[in-house]
Amino acid sequence: MSYFLFFIATVLAGTINALAGGGGLITFPLLMLVVTPVTADATSAVALIFAYPTAVCGAPGTSWQVSWVADGYGCF
Repeated sequence: MSYFLFFIATVLAGTINALAGGGGLITFPLLMLVVTPVTADATSAVALIFAYPTAVCGAPGTSWQVSWVADGYGCF
């Protein structure tokens, strides 16, 4: 049951992060409940490494296209 609750929390945090940012405000306290503070901080930082470039490439009004799914090269 706890895995299901963590899954729902991460989906909610990812949605909030994609729309307005701040998804780490949900995931970081939850990680603090199950791992050490240093591990929770590192895990949260690693998750954001992928969130920020994806948000920049997929932002409306930009001329960039997200191509990392198709060919693995990133934004162009």
